[in-house]
Amino acid sequence: MFFSKNKGPKVNDVIFLGEAGFTKAIASWLQQNASGIVVVWFQDGLGQLRHALGNIPGDKFVLAYRLTNTPGNTAPVLFAGHYPLRAAETDLCDRAGAKEMLVYSHLDMPLFRKFGSDKVKGMMVSMGMNEDEPLTHPLITKSIGNAQEKIEKKCITDMHAQSEEDWFRMNLPEL
Repeated sequence: MFFSKNKGPKVNDVIFLGEAGFTKAIASWLQQNASGIVVVWFQDGLGQLRHALGNIPGDKFVLAYRLTNTPGNTAPVLFAGHYPLRAAETDLCDRAGAKEMLVYSHLDMPLFRKFGSDKVKGMMVSMGMNEDEPLTHPLITKSIGNAQEKIEKKCITDMHAQSEEDWFRMNLPEL
């Protein structure tokens, strides 16, 4: 179709209960993907990952706005969390030539807390889920996309911030 809406890349979400499982999973992914890079949306998140994974070279991490499509680059890419606006993710993937997004997140991230992740986390813990177990399902990915679209409808501007928390405070204080 000539006028079909760009739905963006195929997104594969892997969600962890907390930051410890998330960080451990990123370290494991980097061990399995020696040429891989981890894309981070916010400067504070980049600093936190570098600190938590101090034994991993700093060049394995890149801020999202610095991700480019270089010919012949086939390095696997892992996104550490989502950007609050789906359109920004789609634009970045288009510029980088990415057809798929593998995204690791955890329920303590601001995007998830804004939509009640504390209740989900409590339920998962009471069911015996541990921090290293990932949650993956197409319905989870769809729910995250719906949340991002809901945020896009309320967001008038996209002011850049150092952290995801700051982004919400600056762009959507009422959410």
